[in-house]
Amino acid sequence: MNTHEDPRLIATRTQAIEAALKLLREKGVLAVTHASVSAKTGISRSTLYRHWPTLNDLRNNAFRQAATSPDFAARTNGPLKTDLAWILGVLLTALNDTAWGQVAPQVIAAAATDDQAKSVINSFMADRFENVREIFNAAKERGELPTDLDVQPLIEMAVAVPYFRKLVAGLPLDADWLETHVDLICELATSASTTMRR
Repeated sequence: MNTHEDPRLIATRTQAIEAALKLLREKGVLAVTHASVSAKTGISRSTLYRHWPTLNDLRNNAFRQAATSPDFAARTNGPLKTDLAWILGVLLTALNDTAWGQVAPQVIAAAATDDQAKSVINSFMADRFENVREIFNAAKERGELPTDLDVQPLIEMAVAVPYFRKLVAGLPLDADWLETHVDLICELATSASTTMRR
């Protein structure tokens, strides 16, 4: 973004995207149109079209905003179970208590036919995988896991299962389930490590 951009333009875009996010959460993706955002904000449709020439541009900008998570460094002090419980707890909070949990199913559905939406969800998941990878790598450095253990399947399971449980199965994500999930991931990691060391 141009650092010298007119603050009024930035404010206009921010107001429009906040309105689009509200519509996404309350009524779903089909409710997000230039006309509906204009009605909510008072911003003219011509102005909205200048910023987002197509409907998908507008919707995907709202998707990206919902998918933007705060910057943080993964906790890697160990042990593995403690670090995984923390990072996956952050994920569960996002799915349960933030706009992302409401918007994510719509992004996933849009990604089936729209490359921008696919990019949003792929980028988001890549970031989550990397957060968890840092924790596994730290466990390797501490000697909890073999340095040559392939942790990619464990990373995918750690992150993807909460999404399936919440968004596909419609089941709750709570503290008891999180503890069980983390225990399973750690047991699988330990089992794979034992097999490699034989």
